[in-house]
Amino acid sequence: MNRAELEGLCLSGAHSRVEVVSTNQFAIFLHLDSKKPIRIRHEIENIRIKDHFVTIGQQYRLHVVEHLFSALYGMHLFNVRIDVYGDEVPFFDGSSLEFLGSLEVLEKEISAQPISLRRTITVKEDNGFICFWPLEGDELIVDMELKHSYIGAQRMAVSLSPETYKKEIAPARTFVFTDENDPRLRNLPPYGIGVTGKRVYSATPLRFTNEPVRHKLLDLLGDLYVLRRPLLGKIVAHNTSHHLNLRFVKEVRSLVNCQNDFRK
Repeated sequence: MNRAELEGLCLSGAHSRVEVVSTNQFAIFLHLDSKKPIRIRHEIENIRIKDHFVTIGQQYRLHVVEHLFSALYGMHLFNVRIDVYGDEVPFFDGSSLEFLGSLEVLEKEISAQPISLRRTITVKEDNGFICFWPLEGDELIVDMELKHSYIGAQRMAVSLSPETYKKEIAPARTFVFTDENDPRLRNLPPYGIGVTGKRVYSATPLRFTNEPVRHKLLDLLGDLYVLRRPLLGKIVAHNTSHHLNLRFVKEVRSLVNCQNDFRK
């Protein structure tokens, strides 16, 4: 059995370790102190958004899961067991690149049945929206736009595959729109990007000229992972957020349930 292992600092400053193995069904377990492993139910109702980061669980919670989940989605790894030694996933450089390097040792799946919908979906929130259309074929196309006065309009369109995820999406780091008085800009952490009205702050050079919109795409895939199956079709999205992504996921799940009921 191949096993992916990774460890590192978390966003909170704590240290944690993650092990991922291929199995016949998905499961997440927390290992806290000397207690018995705690299973976390990976369901939409268990997901919470706090300070723009994704947490899963109720009494016991696993924090900052979105970049790991995005890497799993991008690599088509839906039937895995995840063991986390701590209550937070390592943050690394604010992208999914470090996860990708570890997960590549796992065998690729062919068992996850894709979701093929027959209807369109549109969800809106403030100045953001996500629209979905069914397509003939076996791919997911995402056309993502991010618009803000500090950066103008950035756009990224991609036909998702493990290859395009690795090259075009995984390296994109998290970012924040802020102002010149933000104290974090004076002592930049080794992760993430700060964007102000005057300039872009980063401890290392930008990996893409449109890195923020690529990270929005990365986050969307992480939120889609709760479906635990790849989605087929086309998504056009504008100024998304984790809240909007999860509203879209609920609509997808609702349509899947309706289609399954119709087949019975």
